[in-house]
Amino acid sequence: MAETIDMQIKLLGYVKIKGEIEALTGLHIGGTADSIDKGGIDNPVIKNPVTNVPYIPGSSLRGRMRSLLEKKTAKKLYPMTKDIWMELYKEEKDALGSQVCRVFGNSISKRSVPSVLIVRDALYTKTTLDHYMQGGKGGLPITEAKMEIAVDRITAHPLPRTIERVPAGAKFDFEIIYKVQTYENGKFDATSTDVYTKSDDKLKQDLKNILWALEQIETYDGLGGNTSRGYGQVEICIKELTAIHYKDLITLATQETLSNNDSQPSTNIDCDKMKKSFVEWCIKIDKIIYSKDLSENHEKNSEESPKN
Repeated sequence: MAETIDMQIKLLGYVKIKGEIEALTGLHIGGTADSIDKGGIDNPVIKNPVTNVPYIPGSSLRGRMRSLLEKKTAKKLYPMTKDIWMELYKEEKDALGSQVCRVFGNSISKRSVPSVLIVRDALYTKTTLDHYMQGGKGGLPITEAKMEIAVDRITAHPLPRTIERVPAGAKFDFEIIYKVQTYENGKFDATSTDVYTKSDDKLKQDLKNILWALEQIETYDGLGGNTSRGYGQVEICIKELTAIHYKDLITLATQETLSNNDSQPSTNIDCDKMKKSFVEWCIKIDKIIYSKDLSENHEKNSEESPKN
């Protein structure tokens, strides 16, 4: 008779981070040209193929966050493909012990470690949509065509190229969701140091690493291509950090919202005036107590039996 292994992944809740990304300089995240015209745009920005509205793909923001976190942890990289090196591990235990892989996932171990981070596409805010589309919603996007010239150092022969950019001032709504779930043993222990057991420290470290990556993008890095030439400088304003707790896998137990202004609904926040520092958001993360509520709820649910 084959040996059975008890495995269970419990969904304990979510942490949702919402806010705005404002382009301080022209932003270029490349798309594909529908046609090639002489004298036209060589490198267009990515746009919704139906509405023609530029956006920031979740993969671009997520990839930049992972790359920066890998540089922070400075672990040995592994070739995912011939020319792509990332922080990956062949052993599941090593991946679960990695600050990078337990958030972004690990696909090369025998049992893959699933990602717990969802980064949605960042779309134009309503104000930007009204001001940066010709004729408003449904019109053509207002973008800038930036001419650049590479000059041969020997012959002085110029090689011009035209790069499309989303203009400075454009704003995008972004949303990041962190899934709070146990690993395969189904356990959540506040003080555990076992890599297979979810704990308070791991949860808080993951959330602070997410905020750290966003801060690096804003302060020292950027989004999109050509950041070394001034493109892609952005300001990131976190408007809301929401923690959603589950008593069990079905029933929503409690919901706690930490906003930029706790005395006002998050929908009324003036992002420019109410912006908090990333350090303040990290302090707020420390106020979200999962271990006591969640571990007790799961223990209680597993011990209780129907009395009817």
